[in-house]
Amino acid sequence: MTVQDDFIREAVERAASVIEGFKIEVVGDRIIMTPQSSVQSWTIRRVQNAIDACGISEERILSDVLIQFPGEPPRCPDVAIVEEGAGGTYTYEDLMAAIEIVSSKYDRNDYAIKVQQYARFRVPIYLIIDPFRGQCSLLTEPGDDSYASCAEYKYGDTITFQLATGDTIEIPTHTFKLRS
Repeated sequence: MTVQDDFIREAVERAASVIEGFKIEVVGDRIIMTPQSSVQSWTIRRVQNAIDACGISEERILSDVLIQFPGEPPRCPDVAIVEEGAGGTYTYEDLMAAIEIVSSKYDRNDYAIKVQQYARFRVPIYLIIDPFRGQCSLLTEPGDDSYASCAEYKYGDTITFQLATGDTIEIPTHTFKLRS
């Protein structure tokens, strides 16, 4: 990262601490401020509850916690599952699954920029939950800038995937709300 990147990241962190109700992050050369909707908040909570019900300890379930990617902007996934024993400063190596809830109707961030970065750093599982389309995309088998496998689910389905530890995660979507 350059000095300018560090400056922008620090400015965003300061802004995020005083501007309530917005998710603020650096994506490429842009600063993205997105108001967090109630639908997004409810979905995050439901996903966390489902992961918890699968036996994953709460210390491994994070929400909007900074994950470092060397030489690239850090990410704060809406929900992250990290390895047992990870703590302090989290890095992409700790990340077993990243889950993002789409926050705007035409979101290039979750569907392109984060797909490329997560794949490039070999994040094993990336789940995109889209309350505008009522659809979820489960991406696995990361490669250079993309994932080799994509399973699509509609709201009402149960999303099932397995972590590298062998833990099976089941996320029911029948209570997820749509956004217009």
